[in-house]
Amino acid sequence: MPLVVILHSLCSLGALAADPSVRVQAEVVLASTAAGTLDPTLAKMREAMGSKVKYLTMKKLDSRKLDLLQNQPQVMVLPNQKKAELTLQGLKENVATLRLKLPHTEAVYSLGRDKSLYLQAGAHEGGDLWLVVSQPK
Repeated sequence: MPLVVILHSLCSLGALAADPSVRVQAEVVLASTAAGTLDPTLAKMREAMGSKVKYLTMKKLDSRKLDLLQNQPQVMVLPNQKKAELTLQGLKENVATLRLKLPHTEAVYSLGRDKSLYLQAGAHEGGDLWLVVSQPK
């Protein structure tokens, strides 16, 4: 059964302008194209991914909030034992520049306050693992 990781991020300036920070919420979600149940809070994600793959099962497995500080990586161990590394590279006009590193993948993204990023993080239990970045709930 596929697995999806969601990471939510709110771009917020830290106490000192020299040390920007971004608050993030990381959610681990199991997703599968096999028939099952869909967590209603994941409907937006399912819709966003609908043109590529139609998940019939989506379930949150974990949720956590993190504060990313500029140039200080934070590592998250995923259920498939892979490590996701998140690093804030900068913050300008409520848009965060984030480096997301997974085994075999590394990319830099710009993330606005009301946007979400989806990054595939490998397979788990027959499914897909995703990293999604957006505003904390």
